[in-house]
Amino acid sequence: SVKKDRIISNADIFSFEIDAEDMKRLDALDRGKHMGPDPESFDF
Repeated sequence: SVKKDRIISNADIFSFEIDAEDMKRLDALDRGKHMGPDPESFDF
């Protein structure tokens, strides 16, 4: 962003909450599997 108000808005990353039901859905995504040995260097 180049506009000051958008930069400030983009930096406000903690202005949300995850409720218990959403957290259960997020937890269900983890299947304990890896797609590559190093997530920093994996070729998508």
